[in-house]
Amino acid sequence: MDEDIITLLDEETNEEVKLRIIDNFDMEDRSFGVFITLEENEDEIELVILEMIEEGDEIMFQSLDESEEDKVYDYYDSLLDEEDAAAEEDSEA
Repeated sequence: MDEDIITLLDEETNEEVKLRIIDNFDMEDRSFGVFITLEENEDEIELVILEMIEEGDEIMFQSLDESEEDKVYDYYDSLLDEEDAAAEEDSEA
């Protein structure tokens, strides 16, 4: 679905980067989108988390500050761990 794909401009390389949203979550009254890269020439898929900011009917995406990046990624990892634990409990029941 193309509505799940966004194109961003990499400020360092000035190249367009295509990302597909795969998840979203809230943390401390803020919303975040979880994306994977869609570059055909890359050997590895990269996971990217961006803040989602609603402006009227539009959603804007903002890169994370370096100072909060680890905290946000760690929080998302903990959410995945909780989902895995819950799925494991369900399969054992």
